[in-house]
Amino acid sequence: MTKELRRVIEIVIAQMKCPKRVLEIGSRTTKNQEELGNLRGLFPQSEFVGLDMQKGSGVDVVADASALPFESKSFDLVLCLETLEHCERPWEITAEIERVSKGNGGIILSSQQNFPLHMHPSDYFRYTPYGLSALIKTRNNRVMMGISPPFDREVELNPRHVVVIAWNGKVWEEQKLKRTLKAAEPIISGHKPYRHRVSDWYKIMRRAWNEINFRFAVKFFPYK
Repeated sequence: MTKELRRVIEIVIAQMKCPKRVLEIGSRTTKNQEELGNLRGLFPQSEFVGLDMQKGSGVDVVADASALPFESKSFDLVLCLETLEHCERPWEITAEIERVSKGNGGIILSSQQNFPLHMHPSDYFRYTPYGLSALIKTRNNRVMMGISPPFDREVELNPRHVVVIAWNGKVWEEQKLKRTLKAAEPIISGHKPYRHRVSDWYKIMRRAWNEINFRFAVKFFPYK
């Protein structure tokens, strides 16, 4: 999880009534993600259940998310953040998310559209806002958003992060939520370290130089 995504999630959670029961799918926090990836602190008055396919920090239940070991309509809020791109059959997982969500409950999904391959242990999909939203079938209200720098319309045409917030009932008020997130852009952006800015500038200059001898390449990937 990145800092900007974490800030968006914090803002969205702050705009909802405290849920009694929360499920996070893909809750295992990896090295250097102990603070950013740990969402329990956002729900101090809720029963929080972390589920993952592997044991580890932040995991209460080890299970396959395509067959969740919970009763139907048993959670007020279900989170699945930066996980679905690593799932071979994500539609099965979102069907289970909808099954265990209460009828008037909320769902928050996030994934990437413009992001390098990263193996945990595999990497299968990238999502447009419309593609991620299409995985949710039973929620009448939703906010679809991209998070990215605005340069060259990247946030509109090829966002790094894609977030879908879906709900029934009065979990959120759509226009208020949108206004709050838009007003919080300076907070979401935070400060980009200068060493990262220099590194990105160097990449841009290398790309410009390579355009002189433009060509395509072919890359083979191992089959498992």
